[in-house]
Amino acid sequence: MTLEDIDHIKVIDWFRYDYPLLKQDLHHFANQRRCTPIEGRKLKRMGVMRGVSDFFLAISKMGYHGLWIELKVGNGKLSQEQIDFLKRKNEQGYLAVALWGFEDVKKFIQDYLNESISF
Repeated sequence: MTLEDIDHIKVIDWFRYDYPLLKQDLHHFANQRRCTPIEGRKLKRMGVMRGVSDFFLAISKMGYHGLWIELKVGNGKLSQEQIDFLKRKNEQGYLAVALWGFEDVKKFIQDYLNESISF
């Protein structure tokens, strides 16, 4: 298990504990999985694709349709596909951000839900 995997799990565990009534509104997209070539082809046919952000919070706030989050850890860098995805979602009326580490994700989600994000 990678440090990023651990932070993904921490985000979901924290959210489900602190926001039990909203637990079905936070979705994780496991696009980073490793698998066999056959499984990979099947997953692509099922819609798994590179660049899609890690989390989507399906709650509209502050005029946004919802919140997309790309979670990175340490010195993690965004791929061009991830940059393009975030840009496209922001242009479509979502709030789409890249954040580094569990604590930043936790604070950003709290601020988003409390409508207290400052840019």
